[in-house]
Formats: sequence, C-alpha cells, structure tokens
Amino acid sequence: MKRGKKGQSANEAALIVTFLTFLMIITIAAVSDDIIQASDNNYKALLQDLADVIESEANIAFGSENGYFRSFTLPPTLNGQPYAISIINSTVISSQANTTILGVASRRPNVRLNVTKLLPRDVRGNLVRGQNTVRKENRIVIFRPIPLTAAQQADCGPPPPCSSGIVTAEECCDQGYPSCCT
Repeated sequence: MKRGKKGQSANEAALIVTFLTFLMIITIAAVSDDIIQASDNNYKALLQDLADVIESEANIAFGSENGYFRSFTLPPTLNGQPYAISIINSTVISSQANTTILGVASRRPNVRLNVTKLLPRDVRGNLVRGQNTVRKENRIVIFRPIPLTAAQQADCGPPPPCSSGIVTAEECCDQGYPSCCT
C-alpha cells in the first residue's frame, strides 16, 4: 500500500512539472512575439523618421530659390538594421504626370516594411546611405550622392575593386572597406 502512494505522488509531481514547463514555454513564446513586434514597430518608426528627414530636405529645396545647395548625411544603418532608399519621378513613367515618390524600405530578410512619401513635383536624382547633396537648378530639385574621397578611394585598394564600379561611400562600405563606413 505504501508503495502505491509513492507512485501516485511521483506521477502527480511529474504531471505538475510537465504542466509548469508547458506554461513556461507558452509564456516565453508570447513574450518573444511581443519583443519581435516591438522591434519591428521601432524599425518602422526609424524608417518613417528617415523618410520625414528626406521629405523635409526636398521641401526646403523646392521652396528655395534656384542655386540652393546643401549636403547631408544619411546613416549607413538604422540602429544596425539595413535599409534601401529610392526616388521615382513619374515623368520617367509618363510625360503627363509630374509627381515624385520617395521609398524607404527594409532590407532585413523576411521583414517587409516600406514607407512611401509623395514629394513635390520636379524632384529627381538618387540618394545613398552616406553623404548626399541636394540642389535646385531651373526649378528642379536634384539629389546626388557625394563621390568617394581620395582617402576612401585609396582604402578601396588597388584595382579592380574601385575600378569595378564602386563610386559611392555606400558601395565601398557594402564591400567591406571600413574607412567608407562613416
């Protein structure tokens, strides 16, 4: 008789341990999902902030007189997370429309986050992570990346790396040259 009660206690203890383990796994899964969601929301906010900065640069240039010029730097990452930038002017698509769309998007695998902004008409050019310029000529706002400095070009090493099309600090940094990643 005594042996049966010990067996029953062991079974009850095993059942309780199993139940608590299962409860702990569910709790950890729920908390980790919340952490991932918060991380994605933070990343989306960073993408939105970057799009707002670029939109502001375009609006300031668009509202300025011809000859306006300013240089600015876009970060290589957003809190360590990669991103991509694009500017699409609709005159490339159709001569009738005249709008410009700014896109800032995640480059993290399996994370589809995009922020789009409608920029003033007659905004053209290209932006990269790193140093860029914005200028206004003939009522057209133009974004351009700043080419590599002589020091960055030298750090890229002997040809072929730099002669293979690396022309911006962003591309140089992407190829693993540390002096370009400022």
